[in-house]
Amino acid sequence: MKPALLPYPPNVRRAALVIALLIALGIGYLSMMSGAAVPAPDVSDKIRHFGAYAMLAIPAAMWFGPGRIATVLVLSAYGAGLEFAQAVFTQTREASVLDGAANALGAAAGYLLVWFIARTRAQ
Repeated sequence: MKPALLPYPPNVRRAALVIALLIALGIGYLSMMSGAAVPAPDVSDKIRHFGAYAMLAIPAAMWFGPGRIATVLVLSAYGAGLEFAQAVFTQTREASVLDGAANALGAAAGYLLVWFIARTRAQ
């Protein structure tokens, strides 16, 4: 395996997993709250979705390993699942394909950042 694609050391991966799970729980909680009750900056909700999933993807990519595109697939599925849950289980939120796209793009951006850093640390 190329040095840039080797996983991080076990202690770093464990810490990344804990951080990713905490961020995912936070995203899940805020996704199911009433839209008016969610504390958020005054920007487009697509930017908030992108930023949240980019933040989630950074520790997730460190846990999966920099060469694993599964990071983007798993986080995109998580985002799609939350969009579905908003439509089914809440009365104040609705599912949005554009929100799902912003989630996936944010996950890809976070993954690519970790991938790029991993490539530069190996050189």
